[in-house]
Amino acid sequence: MKEKYTKKELKELNANPYTLKATKNQILHTAEFKQIFWTKYQAGETPRKILTDLGYNPKMFEQKRIDSLVQRIKKQALSGKGFSEGYKRAKRVKIVSNEEFTPESFAQMQHEILYLKQEIEFLKKISKEANTKRRK
Repeated sequence: MKEKYTKKELKELNANPYTLKATKNQILHTAEFKQIFWTKYQAGETPRKILTDLGYNPKMFEQKRIDSLVQRIKKQALSGKGFSEGYKRAKRVKIVSNEEFTPESFAQMQHEILYLKQEIEFLKKISKEANTKRRK
């Protein structure tokens, strides 16, 4: 298990605009980072890809640290209080609420949900047919 970041790694981490502060033992991320991370994670991207997309070297993060990051962000997202920044967690960035969506965006989301449901049903049928052919 990696215990500390090197001076070179700290320099790289602190240079990233999504790093609030990095010490030899921990990294504090900005609320903006957490919001982007959560959005991408909810869209199905892997944590390592998200870190890469946000300018981090994923090799600097062990799996345990990544899992912990995901759990902390998930906990903050589901709390309904927004994402915190720093130790005191006084500064929070509000999670986008339903009130900020327009009727058109709801209609678009409903359309996408219906389309995805149709795709799932289609995939179920294909899978069932493939399983039937294998049994014969």
